[in-house]
Amino acid sequence: MEEDTGVRVDAADVCVGVPGDDERSAEECASPAEATVPCEFLTGPAGCGKTYLWRERIAIDPTQGLLCATTGIAAVNLGTVTLNSTLKFFDTESLRDAYLNGSLVRRMKDIREDYRRIVIDEVSMMDGDQLGILVRGALECNSFLSKHPPLGLTIVGDVCQLPPIKAKWCFESDEWRRFEANTTRLTKIWRQDAGPFLEALNLTRAGNGGGAAELLTADGLEWHSALDIQFNGTTIVSKNDAVSRYNSEALSRILGACFYVESQRWGKQRSEWGQSKRTGEWGIPPRTPLKIGAYVMLLSNSYNDEHDLVFANGDCGWIVDQRPGAVQVKLARNEQVVSVCPIVRDTGTKEKPSGWSGGHGHGEYLPRPHWMPDRKRFVEGQVKYFPMRLAYASTVHRSQGLSLDNVQIDIRDSFYSQPAMAYVSLSRCRTLKGLRIVGQRERFIRNCNIDERVRPWL
Repeated sequence: MEEDTGVRVDAADVCVGVPGDDERSAEECASPAEATVPCEFLTGPAGCGKTYLWRERIAIDPTQGLLCATTGIAAVNLGTVTLNSTLKFFDTESLRDAYLNGSLVRRMKDIREDYRRIVIDEVSMMDGDQLGILVRGALECNSFLSKHPPLGLTIVGDVCQLPPIKAKWCFESDEWRRFEANTTRLTKIWRQDAGPFLEALNLTRAGNGGGAAELLTADGLEWHSALDIQFNGTTIVSKNDAVSRYNSEALSRILGACFYVESQRWGKQRSEWGQSKRTGEWGIPPRTPLKIGAYVMLLSNSYNDEHDLVFANGDCGWIVDQRPGAVQVKLARNEQVVSVCPIVRDTGTKEKPSGWSGGHGHGEYLPRPHWMPDRKRFVEGQVKYFPMRLAYASTVHRSQGLSLDNVQIDIRDSFYSQPAMAYVSLSRCRTLKGLRIVGQRERFIRNCNIDERVRPWL
């Protein structure tokens, strides 16, 4: 999930294995037996605009692809859907069962009626076995279709970032050769300017903590011994309960009364909007306490009538006012005051549901089943919410893909010794000036690790 402000991808900044935007090229690089599923892999370091590139393609032509995310966090941040909810599976075994009983192939056939590709973002966290099942499902799906091009699969991500949990890497899949043969690498970093900080990030990505620490120190970074509990930015921590405690404590220090922004919902809901049974965390909480002066993160893109970006997903700032239906936020990035209003997400289908009794919809949020003529969609459920959350703390997983102005990282936590955690955390920050590291330089060097299996992708 690479939501970076002002990203532009130039031809000179792209290293291309085979052009990723032309399914015929994908077929030419495969044998005849493999040509029935156009596959591509879009990769590159953090901040290079991978997700931005695909969202631009889809904005120009929505039939280009159905954008999905591998995690609920990424789906909420992107304003899209999880791969699980799109294909109706829970884990690898349930996906395999869906393939064996034919339901996966039927869903893929329905998707191809409207989209040329399934685009899977944050693929580094995907179980490689799932990728193999999806390819086999697409092969069978396309054997029934006369459409050209056939349904394709695009995976997007950086395998040098967050790894899968107790599962194969995507590149360990039996079907990986299809994606490897059609790889596009973005090489220019947009989140950070060229210079010592970017060089240090590249060394951190490669697991070279010593080299990274030397550059950071030479460029003025101080190694702190304790957390700054009044840090003017986001502190990245390891667990959700620590995030809750940190945000709650920070909010309590602000004078004044709380006000609440609430979400509304009805009908069918996507799993990523609700509460996780494993962690208890809400994708979109029913009620969020805030105060004037609170530091918040915005979780959507907003454009003006001229289609200029007003604020971006990941922008942070301070609440300066609350009005009916809007919260005013002063952005940390440029000190502009922007109005944050509720947004609406929905679930539905293009096929009329059995026993349908809904009417026509007018406006974005209508709490009953309805047909939306402009989108040609039967809506079966919606959620309306303010796209913001307290930003005093965040987990590494919640922050992946975001660009932040000020970041505090406590590398004393053993969590940071896990591969890629140090890199993902540091690379959220736009500038060295906005970075605060808690822990000694020697601990950073020890905790700057990489999974050796990803070295070919550096």
